[in-house]
Parts: sequence; C-alpha cells; structure tokens
Amino acid sequence: MRKLFLLVTCTISLNASAQTFNSIAITAGVTAANQKFIFKNPDAISEKHYVFGYNASVFGEFFTRDYVRWVTEIQYNQKGSVDKEPEANYGNKLQYLSWNNYIKIRYEMYSIIPYVLVGPRLEYNLIQSTESPVIVKHFLPFYVNPAVGAGLEFVNYYNIKFFVEAFYNPDIKQMPAYISPELNVLNKDFELRVGLKYEFAKRKESCNTPTYVE
Repeated sequence: MRKLFLLVTCTISLNASAQTFNSIAITAGVTAANQKFIFKNPDAISEKHYVFGYNASVFGEFFTRDYVRWVTEIQYNQKGSVDKEPEANYGNKLQYLSWNNYIKIRYEMYSIIPYVLVGPRLEYNLIQSTESPVIVKHFLPFYVNPAVGAGLEFVNYYNIKFFVEAFYNPDIKQMPAYISPELNVLNKDFELRVGLKYEFAKRKESCNTPTYVE
C-alpha cells in the first residue's frame, strides 16, 4: 500500500506541475503605430500618420485545458507617429517595455490551432524621442491599455511549435499615454509577429516508483 500511495502522490504532483506551466515562447515582429492628439482648448482631435517599428517578447503559457489558457508576457515594442504639419513633418518615437496578460481561447484542429487572445497590458515608457512642438513634457512612465489578438499554431509531433499572431493595441480615452492641461495623446498600434514555442513534455520518467503493488 505504501508503494501505491507513493505512486499516486507522484502522479498527482507531476500532473499538477504540467497543467500549471506548460510552455515558454519567444516572438519577433513589426509594429505599425500612430497617435491621436486630443486638444482641450479649443477642443479638437488630430489623427497622426503611421510609423513602423519592431517588437519582441518572451511569454509563458499556463494550464492545459483544451479551450482556455492563460498567457503572461514581457514585451518590447516601438510606438509613435509622424505629425505632418504645413511647416514640417515631426517624428515621434517611443519605446515601451510591457507586462501583458491574456486569456487565450483556442480550438484544436487536425493541422492548426486557431486562437484569440484578450487582456490588459501594463506599459513602461523606456525611451521618448518626440519632435512635435505641442508635446512639451514626458509621456506617462506607467499606464494600462487593452489588447486583442488572433493567432495560428501549427501542429506537429515535436516539442517546438511555430505560430503567427496579429494584435490590435489601442489606448482608451480614459487612460491616455500623455496628459497635459492642453493636450492628451493616445497611442494605437497593429502588431504582426512570428514565434517559436517550446512545449514541456510530461516527465513521467522522473518518478521511479514501480507501477505495480505487491
């Protein structure tokens, strides 16, 4: 009975570990970003032009449920815009490090796994290089915005999986990236990225307890 108890305990422990943290991944891609300037006196809104940058991330995927999982991610992303005015074109460039958390809803098919992701991002402003004369102070060091994405994971029989994803990441009016008495600025971007995910195998061999009971 003691051997049976050890076997059951080991099996439950391994299964719980595998179901909690099941994979780790890296991504890289391109970002198309622009900004919306919301003036306060007088009230006016100006949509700026797109600028292109890069993004990269590392994330962990948790739980092994068929349809719903949780993804937590650290991401580097380049945002900003081109402010085209009659006198000149002004470049606004921002670099962010963010902590992203998503609910992942997935559906397994024969050769692909389509999925959607939705959740908040906590953004930290790493570097600011802005030329627009109406921007007279720093963007907020920390703020929160939403993101929604969709992806495809390609099925194979190996631990390493290939996937592609696209994200839409807009600031909301109630939580702008830049706040001043005369002007608020909202960031918005579209991200396309590819990635490799390493899916952990169930390490059943680490439990050396015999599978029989005497």
